[in-house]
Amino acid sequence: MAIKSIFIFISLLFISNLSHGKETERNGEMVNITAFGEGRCTDTSFWMKWHWLPMWRMLGSTGRINFDYHPYGIKTTCVDSDDGDDVKCECHHGERECLLNQLQACVIEALPNFEEYMEIVTCIQGKQNITMASEACFEGPTKLDRTKMMECAQSRHGRKLFSDQENLVSQIAPEMDWVPWILINGKRYKEAEEDLWQFLCDKFIDPRPIHCPKKIVY
Repeated sequence: MAIKSIFIFISLLFISNLSHGKETERNGEMVNITAFGEGRCTDTSFWMKWHWLPMWRMLGSTGRINFDYHPYGIKTTCVDSDDGDDVKCECHHGERECLLNQLQACVIEALPNFEEYMEIVTCIQGKQNITMASEACFEGPTKLDRTKMMECAQSRHGRKLFSDQENLVSQIAPEMDWVPWILINGKRYKEAEEDLWQFLCDKFIDPRPIHCPKKIVY
């Protein structure tokens, strides 16, 4: 009987240590966020201004978050020219949106580190046109030259940068039918549209940073 009790105790201890090991492996893992949006979409604009940026300002210092933004949405099509040397795109909210998306794509190419480009891309988001965006978003100290960014946005290169996003959508977000479309570690979560900060704290960031709000059970 004593031998049986010892065996049970050792088995439970092994299971406990195994479970603890798995939990420890989850601690400190990076959270990879990929988002798609449209330059004149009000839902995308609201999410970027009131969800993404506040979350980053609170949790960016944890060193746990990677982010990729892709300015490409629904009801958007890009077609190569007959000679294949250019591309023409049509966007959900018209030509002005395509130009804003192209401007964002040019900024992301020039500043591949999301910590550098996100403030500018968010500033561009939702502006009436690229002229207003350039006047508002390239003032003050910046690594980007306003004239060069405007030239890029209206050039063949800018259109190619934008149209290239279509291939990415087909690869990682083929079911996208809404923007902002947010993937966390490769999976789409609608909750991330509604309260990104809370959702990340409750489901993905462990150990929980002191900046997190009170936990909600999903």
